Amino acid sequence: MIRPTALLQALAEESMFTDDVAVRRLKILVEQYVETRKKRHDVISTANAGTAIREVMPSCPLSGKAFDDLIAACAIEHGLAVLFDNPGISGTEI
Repeated sequence: MIRPTALLQALAEESMFTDDVAVRRLKILVEQYVETRKKRHDVISTANAGTAIREVMPSCPLSGKAFDDLIAACAIEHGLAVLFDNPGISGTEI
């Protein structure tokens, strides 16, 4: 017989694994977006990046400032400037 606590633990571990996969996929998508944009632009808009990425991944595991920060970190890593232009997101100035 499976104990309820063991079942809950297994479900929690599966959920964490699913979340990890989603976050890794999101990071790959952000990386691809930045790589594509850097060929023609030297600034990344967090609003435009978020819109484009959410079209491909509607159930995005990050939102708000955390999502903007992920986009910004990737852009800066590639030597690009960042425009924090998401409405309603504040406190993300660099």
